[in-house]
Amino acid sequence: MNNQNFWQKGLRLGVFFAILFVICFIWYYLRGGSDEIKTLHNSLFELSFFGWSGMNTLSFIYGIIQSFIWGYIAVALWNLSGLFTSKK
Repeated sequence: MNNQNFWQKGLRLGVFFAILFVICFIWYYLRGGSDEIKTLHNSLFELSFFGWSGMNTLSFIYGIIQSFIWGYIAVALWNLSGLFTSKK
């Protein structure tokens, strides 16, 4: 496994996940909808991100950092799964 390739892929995927998180966070306010939908949206954020306390600035910062880190974790798991499935 090329170490530089890992960091590049992790960075790209982390930025992609962070952008998706920002879109999802903004969608909460743009979509509107009933209180049940907003509660569900907030509950899904709470399940997905450690330290989530509602739609506020601190939770936004926690969420964007965790989304970015998940990019590196996903690349590491992908590379690890390749070690077990590669044919020699």
